[in-house]
Amino acid sequence: MSKEIRKAVLIFFSVFVIFTCLVIISEFFNYRHIIGTYPEKPQLAVPDSVTVGMPSQDAFDFQKSKVTTWLVRLFLGFAVPAFFIFSRLSAKIRDWARRKAKRWSLIVILYFIVYSVLEMLIYLPLDMYTGFVRMHQYALSNQTFLQWLVETLKSFTVNAIVTAAVIWIPFMLIRRSPKRWWLYLALVSIPYMFFMSYIQPIVIAPMFNQYKQIEDSELSAKIDNLLSRTSIENCQVFQVDKSKETNQMNAYMTGVFNTKRIVLWDTTINYLNADEVLGVVAHEMGHYLMGHIWKSIIFGGLGSILVLYFVFRICNLFLEKTKGRYGFYRLSDVAAYPLIILIINIMLFAAVPVSNAYSRGAELEADRFELELTKNNFATATGTVKLHQQSLTMPEPGIVYMLWTYDHPTYKSRVDFANRYRPWEAGQPLKYQKYMKENDSAR
Repeated sequence: MSKEIRKAVLIFFSVFVIFTCLVIISEFFNYRHIIGTYPEKPQLAVPDSVTVGMPSQDAFDFQKSKVTTWLVRLFLGFAVPAFFIFSRLSAKIRDWARRKAKRWSLIVILYFIVYSVLEMLIYLPLDMYTGFVRMHQYALSNQTFLQWLVETLKSFTVNAIVTAAVIWIPFMLIRRSPKRWWLYLALVSIPYMFFMSYIQPIVIAPMFNQYKQIEDSELSAKIDNLLSRTSIENCQVFQVDKSKETNQMNAYMTGVFNTKRIVLWDTTINYLNADEVLGVVAHEMGHYLMGHIWKSIIFGGLGSILVLYFVFRICNLFLEKTKGRYGFYRLSDVAAYPLIILIINIMLFAAVPVSNAYSRGAELEADRFELELTKNNFATATGTVKLHQQSLTMPEPGIVYMLWTYDHPTYKSRVDFANRYRPWEAGQPLKYQKYMKENDSAR
């Protein structure tokens, strides 16, 4: 390892240690803040405000575990590709692929499959703890180990096949345009993300769960009535059988064009009352009407131009300094794959607070739309409390952990917003009235 590379590794490791310390310190002070300010037994204030109470001991313990494993996974995101590079394992996998295939594209695909399998095996103990052991420890999972393992392997296989089908494209762009590949790849990523968003609800998601119409006919009628009060068209609402896996609750809007749909976990329908479920649906309708998915795709695609430009510059600098010491001289060599992944992970680590801030803004818009449509602040607040308490979510995390991991506003801030946002009571105009039918303003 050259002097420059050793220096870069030392600097990066030092930065990571400092970052880890900042996370731990901010979490420590946040725990003290929560213990000192949150009531043990929250009360409903007059007339209909909701107070967030002290988290359970399980919630505190679960948060500590989540922070710890997040830091471990974050470190592995840098350490694993670095291991493939500096051990020359990446070059050895490429040499093996060359012996097995003659066509360049098949060499790339074979390399990727072997790399992915080895990477999956490295992460498997951590995935087993976070996805199975811990979830059972806190009574959040309903899966047997065999069910968990089958779902994990199925997810890996599907992702590996989808990625293997296109992994040669970035390397082809690098080969054909060594100086502009980063721009072309970023631009190509936008239609690719649109395509994947289009097929995900109708091709990929049904491989893992069963999606069907809302079974509760009374609730379904109320949802249809809610939809009819807006300019939304051809909106499909499904429930999915997540109760076979988890006790947590969730809902989401997915798809683009004619595959757009709102999905409610059956646990959400089972654990919330009708008004609270309608609030959840209204929130997802906000995402639907405001086009948050396609906006995120475009925002991500444009942001990737900057990220990939830095990847281009840093990777070329690495190649210049190492002069083939690790078995590859060019970025178009598939053995450089872990180098590209390493630098992408570093760039995404730096960029994720920005993307999370954008996402939190979109979620706040959907929260506001929910309240303007339902005008049921109490149901929104109580539903938010139930959703988060069931998942052992802390009302507030430490600031560093929040900036790097929260793509939604904090649980406490969402309840506070639900309590106070009531422009219709003061006769003020609604921000999202344009999405509602004219006669809905009187409701």
